[in-house]
Amino acid sequence: MKLVIPAMILCLIGDYCIGIEPSYSIKIGTIASSGWNTISDLRIAISNIFGMIGTVLYAIGAVAFMKWLSDANKNNQNKWDKRFLKLFYFSMCIGCISFLYIHIACGGLIQHYNVLYELSGQNTATAEAALLRMFKVEAVPFTVMLVLFDVLVSVSWVGLILRRTIDLPKIWIIAAPLLTALIGQILELIPLPFKGIGSGFETLGWMLVFIGGIRHIRNTKRDKA
Repeated sequence: MKLVIPAMILCLIGDYCIGIEPSYSIKIGTIASSGWNTISDLRIAISNIFGMIGTVLYAIGAVAFMKWLSDANKNNQNKWDKRFLKLFYFSMCIGCISFLYIHIACGGLIQHYNVLYELSGQNTATAEAALLRMFKVEAVPFTVMLVLFDVLVSVSWVGLILRRTIDLPKIWIIAAPLLTALIGQILELIPLPFKGIGSGFETLGWMLVFIGGIRHIRNTKRDKA
């Protein structure tokens, strides 16, 4: 499970490679940003490579965590504990492919815009319109994956903490990826010399979930000793 910590650090770096933009960046049309032109292909490539390595390490840690939780709760007959655990397992399994998919989808969106911007003679309206047409076929699976990925693990994590199925103080609720992502968006309101400070906070939440999981296992072993 400790492998998830370097995994998420790599994914955090990948997030910021494609998330940091100049402070003067402005929204273009529906989804594009003027700051995307400052994000090089190299930064996108680093994000994808780190996302790939991070996903492999995450998968190893996730399987270990799910196996431990399954063994520890095999005699638990409470129906709500079972429901939250199943939901947690399901969302963790989705994560085994989602980290890489999301890095590629986000990086590809930016790279596609930059290429279209250059080919259109730096016409932002044309580039954004073409990008929207291209992204429509990716938007549905991307959105569904992101919702399943973050919403389900956040709901199940909060449920497991509140029900004490995972033995951690209630403050650990804040590790739910949706909540850490919200904190990141709030930090975006702070005037900084760049934009994108919140782009890595959802990944930070996943790292905190596993740090909490490691602490839960240690607490359980200590109580049994």
